Amino acid sequence: MSEEVKKEEWPWEDAYGDYSMVPVPRHEKRSFSSIFYVYMGVLACIAVLWGGSTLGLQYTVKQAILVALIGSAILAVIGGLTAPIGGISGTSTYVNMRFPFGSIGSQVFGSIVAGIACGIGWFSVQAWLFGIIVHTLFPNAVWANVGVAATWGGLLMMITALIGFRGLAWLSYLAVPFFMLIAGVGAMIGVAQGGGFAGLMSLAPAEPTPIGVGITQVVGMYIAGGIITADISRYARKAFSGALAWIIQIIIFQVYMLSGAAILMIATGASDVAGALLAGGAGIGAFLMAILGQWTTNDNNLYNGALSFNTWLHTKKWHITLGEGIIGVGIAAWVGFAAGASMDPFMKFLTLLGKILPSIGGVLIADFYLYRWYKKVPFKKRYKGTPGMKVALVNWVGWLSVGLGTWIGGWLLKWGIAALNGLILGLVIYTVLSIVLDAAGVKITVGEHTINRKGV
Repeated sequence: MSEEVKKEEWPWEDAYGDYSMVPVPRHEKRSFSSIFYVYMGVLACIAVLWGGSTLGLQYTVKQAILVALIGSAILAVIGGLTAPIGGISGTSTYVNMRFPFGSIGSQVFGSIVAGIACGIGWFSVQAWLFGIIVHTLFPNAVWANVGVAATWGGLLMMITALIGFRGLAWLSYLAVPFFMLIAGVGAMIGVAQGGGFAGLMSLAPAEPTPIGVGITQVVGMYIAGGIITADISRYARKAFSGALAWIIQIIIFQVYMLSGAAILMIATGASDVAGALLAGGAGIGAFLMAILGQWTTNDNNLYNGALSFNTWLHTKKWHITLGEGIIGVGIAAWVGFAAGASMDPFMKFLTLLGKILPSIGGVLIADFYLYRWYKKVPFKKRYKGTPGMKVALVNWVGWLSVGLGTWIGGWLLKWGIAALNGLILGLVIYTVLSIVLDAAGVKITVGEHTINRKGV
C-alpha cells in the first residue's frame, strides 16, 4: 500500500503520542480480551478492597452485598453507555467531550474527570494506600513509614504509565489473577473467623449508615472510570466490545471484591483491610497485592490524566505524565505524613467524587444517544471527526446542566442516592434544554474552533 493511500485512509498526525488527540487507526485496534484485561487491571487494586472494607464497617453482610450490587449496577450502566462512544469515534473521552461541552468545555471537564480526579486525585490516594499497606507489613521500618512509602511507591508507579497502552495490558495479565486470588482468600478468612455464614449474618455495626450513603461511596469509587471508559474502548476492534468488557468486570468482579472485603472486615473487626489480611496470615500476599494492584491501577490513572491534559497542554504525553505524577506523589506524601492510616480522607474523597462527577457522565450520555438522535445523526457517525471539522468553543447548555445536576443532586436534595440523582438530573436537564432550545431556534453553542490534523 502506498504512502498516499495510507494518508487518505488515516489523515491524522499523532503529534503527542498514544493517539491522545486523534482517532486510533485500524492497525492499532485490540481484541476483546485485551480490552477486558486492561479494565480489570484498573479494578485490581487496594482501593477496591478498602472500599469494600468501609462497607463492612457500616453495614451487615446482607446490606453490604446489596450496596455493592446497586452501586456496581449504576456504574455498569454509566460505563456501558460511555464505552461505545469511544468504540465508534475511536477517540478519547476528552476529544468526545467537545460535542456536549465545546472545545473549551472538553478541556475543563476532561481535566476535572481524569486530570484532577484520576491523574492527580486517585493517583495520590492509591499511592497513600500503598504506603499504609507497606507500613502495616513493616511497622518498625523507617522506609515503611506511611508518608515515606507513599513517596517511593508513587514514584515507582509512574514507570509503566510512561510506556502507554501496551505496558498497561502486559502488567494487567500478571496482576489480575493474583489479585482475584487474594480477594477470595480474604473472604474465606472472614467466613472462618466469623464462625461460618450463620455467625456472620448475626453481626451488625455499632452505628449503621444509611444505604444511600454507601451506594454513593461505591459509585464515587469508580465513577471517574465509568465516565472515561472511551480511553480504553477506543482501541476495541468492535464498537461494543468495550461496553461488554466493562459490564462484566463491574457486575461480577467488582461486586466479588467489595463483598469479600466487607465480609473480612465484619468478621475480624479490624480497622483496615491490611490489618485484617495480616491477622489471617496473608502478609506476603498483601504485600505483593499492594505492589501489583496499585501499580496497574495508578499507571492507568496517570495515563488517563495525561490524555485529558493533552487537550490544552499540547506537548508530548510523557511530559504531562511525569508532571502529574510528581504532583500526585507530593500530595500522597503530605496525606501520609498528616493522616497516617486514618480512613477519613478516603471516605470523604469517595463521597465527593460520587456527588460531583455523575452529572458530567449524564450530559455526555444524553448528548450522544438522545440529542444526536434528535438531530438525526446516524449512530455510527456520531462524534466522528475529520481534519478541518468545526466544533463549538462552548456548549453552554452542557455547562449549565452539569452545574445544576451537581448542585441539586449532590447537595440540595436530601433524599435518594446522590450519585444517581446527579446522573439523572444531568441527563434530563441537558436533553430537555438542548432539544427545546434547538427547536425554538436558540443556539446552544458559542464560538467556533477548527480541528487540524493533529486533532487540536
